Parts: sequence; structure tokens; C-alpha cells
Amino acid sequence: MSPKILIIGAGASGIAAATRLYENGFRNLIILEAENRLGGRIHTVPYGDNVLDYGAQWVHSNVDNVVYDMGAKYNLVEVEKHREDELCIKSNGEEVPIEVSNRVMDVLEHSIDDEENVKQYKKSLGDYYTDSFQKALQSGQFADIDYETCYQLFQFFLKYHHTYNAVDSVFEMSAAGLLEFIDHQDEYLINWRKRGFKTILDLMLNRLPEQKTKPIPIEDYVFFNKRVVNISYSTDASQSARVTCSDGSCYIVDHVIITVSLGVLKEIHSTLFTPSLPQLKQNAIKGLYIGVVDKMVLQFEKPFWPVGWRGFAMLWNEHDLKDLRNSDKSWIEGVASFFVPEYQPNLLVGWVHGKDARTMEELTEREVVEALLFVLRKFLVKFNIPEPKSFTRSTWYSNRNFRGSYSSRSMISDALNAKAADLAQPLTNSQQLPVVQFAGEATHPEYFSTVQGAIESGWREANRLIEIYKDKTTTVSKL
Repeated sequence: MSPKILIIGAGASGIAAATRLYENGFRNLIILEAENRLGGRIHTVPYGDNVLDYGAQWVHSNVDNVVYDMGAKYNLVEVEKHREDELCIKSNGEEVPIEVSNRVMDVLEHSIDDEENVKQYKKSLGDYYTDSFQKALQSGQFADIDYETCYQLFQFFLKYHHTYNAVDSVFEMSAAGLLEFIDHQDEYLINWRKRGFKTILDLMLNRLPEQKTKPIPIEDYVFFNKRVVNISYSTDASQSARVTCSDGSCYIVDHVIITVSLGVLKEIHSTLFTPSLPQLKQNAIKGLYIGVVDKMVLQFEKPFWPVGWRGFAMLWNEHDLKDLRNSDKSWIEGVASFFVPEYQPNLLVGWVHGKDARTMEELTEREVVEALLFVLRKFLVKFNIPEPKSFTRSTWYSNRNFRGSYSSRSMISDALNAKAADLAQPLTNSQQLPVVQFAGEATHPEYFSTVQGAIESGWREANRLIEIYKDKTTTVSKL
């Protein structure tokens, strides 16, 4: 009889674990998924002229990246035209010369290159960038740029990093903790052409004709709309683990691999596990950070912008920002920029982060659209902006099956010495066999916040079991 293995979550990590186990002969698998679909925070849907990714969108880096390697093997990915030359527009409609905005951004971006200095820095990433900005001002690097423009560009730079790192504020984020993330930012905008990020799921499941291999029937093992409410485990090697769902169903298994988001663990870990998790793991869940970033997508009948226009960044004048903060549209401050996606010529997408994203999720669609049109018409004074044909958005925080977008390192992470390795450590029985295992992007020590981190963590936990059973050939089904 083969070991009974239950995987909680059918996102990138859960599918990675399941397919790796399946390919190594394990068939006694159960996959419980709280949503009604595969993918987790990968969510590609048909929309407009192509597809829309509500979650993961770009492959970040073509170096040491399993996601890129799988896609590139079949020529499924491509490097987008770079957006470094992003047009910055002030709230009075004034455009900042590209060479000015590029110079300020480059100085700030490269200030983090001194890794030894960053490693020794004890304050937040926001403080680090503020110090770097002040040093650049004092050294005269921006002497030919008026201070107001410099400051507005600096504020946009911070807001961009709020979005990129999915944090409420970079002043919460650890500067030194940033070095834990292995960042190969040689190419950071690599798309899936006309397929969307769900292509990585198809690749893991051998579903693409280009692969010329037999598909892996993972859906045969998946139960959808199954929200797990309790995992009971024991150190007694004679006791099995018991997994209970909200619908009352119960599963008795030998091993559990849990791949839910850090946000879900933060919210329910105290009731999810019986007995309670060890203090070291509770500390990791408390200390590691997960934030929220949402997309807001406006589809127009036809572009109101000229061919080649790729979007813009917003710089708020002080008096306009004051008025905004006193209005019912104050949440729009959390939007840094808008862009036109590749292969979607009629779409304009805005990203919103942190508390403003959480506020946006609570509003009606009409309220969000009105706020977006307000800000577009305020900044893009050269264009006649019509009503959109349609609107959609992501809601990663209000969905109780996610409670956030992706993880990072905060000042609390530093204070509690919270480590991904602690979160990844399995719960074992008296024979040191793993009973409950942890995977997902937040458990990866170097590639947290990424799909590649999620996939590698799923493989890690599958390999852990494969290694245990490799010499027990009678317990594993043959391929």
C-alpha cells in the first residue's frame, strides 16, 4: 500500500508537489482546493483581445529561474520592451522630461547596490532610500532639477516599491531583509505572449502539444471548494494525520503538504492546527510579512491614446494631494501608475497597494471606475477620455482563501528573527518522519514572493517524501 499524501492547495506549489510525486510513482494522492479552479495566485482568464492575469503576470529574470527555463524550452516566453523610460506626469498635466525622471530613478535604484552597506543598515528600506535621496540632493546630483519635481519623483519611487514589494509602506520593510531575496534583475518583464501565466500550470501538467508527453491527470485527484478548517497531527508514529474541511468531510492520511498563503496562516493558524504549532513556527508566521497588490482593469472600445503610448506614472502636486486626501477618493493615492499590457491594445491597467487596495476592494465597481476616470482625466489633460467598455479587478485580500498577494521581509521580521526556513520546517513524528509539511512562496528562503519560489518549494517537499520512500519500492505504485 502506498503512503496516503494529502496536499492542501492547488496553486503553483501544490501542483508542483503533486506532479513531482506522480512522476515518481505516487498515486495515493488527495488534493484539496478551496477555490473552484486550479492555480491559486495564478489566475488567467479570457478578456478583451487576449487573456488577463489577475495574479502573477511576468516572469522575473531569465537567470536561475525554473519558470523561465520551462517556458523558454518551448519558446513560450518573450522579453517585453522595457518600461524604464516611463512617462511621469504631474497632477496639473505637466509632463516631466524623460531624461530628468530617468536620472532621479537611476540614482535611487542604484543606491541599493552597495550590499555591504545595506546589510549593516538597521532601519527600514524607506529610511534607506530617504537617506540616499538626501545624499544625492546634498552632493548636487540633482542641482539642475527643481526640488518639487525631485521630491515628487522620489515619492513616486517609494510608491513603486510599495507595489513591487506588496507592502503598505517601505518604511515597514526591512532594508537588510531585502538581501535575502536573490534578485537577478537582468530581465524583469518577461511575458507569456498570448497565453497568460497559467501556461506554467499546463507545462507542469504536460498539457501542451509541444511537450509530446502524456498529460498528468491531476484533476483526478483534486476536490474543489474544499476549505480546510483543521489539521490534527501527532508525534506518535502509529497515529495518522486527520484533515477536516468546512463541509464536515474528513481525511485520514500519512502525510500532509500545506501550501496555503502566508495570509491564510496568519489568520487561522491558531485554530487550523491541533495541537498548536511549535513556537518557532508561530514566530515565523507572525514575523514574515504579506501584503496586498490589486489590479484594476479598464477596457475601452478603442484606445484613446496614440500608438506606442505605454502608460504613465503619477506625480502629485502638494495642493492636489491635500485635496485628494480630504475626498472620498483618497484611496487613489495608492495607485502609482497605469500601463497598457502587451497584446491587449484596448486595456489600461492600474495597480493599487496596501491599505488603499483593501479599501478599493470594499467599494462598488462603479465607485472604483469613477475614481479611476477622475484621476485619468486630471492627469491626462491632452486626451479625451471616454467611459470604459468594461471593468474588472482583483480582490486578493478580501478573498479568505488568500488574504494577500505575496510575502516580503519587514522590520518585524528582523525584530523576531523570522525565517522562511522556520516556516518550511516540517512537523515530524517520533521517528522523525514528516507528518505536516509546508510549501508555498513564503517558505522559500531566496525566491519568496515569486512563482518560481512557489514551484521550487513544492518540489522540495515532494522530494522530501520521495527520498524517504525511495528504498521502500513495495509501498509506491509503479509508473
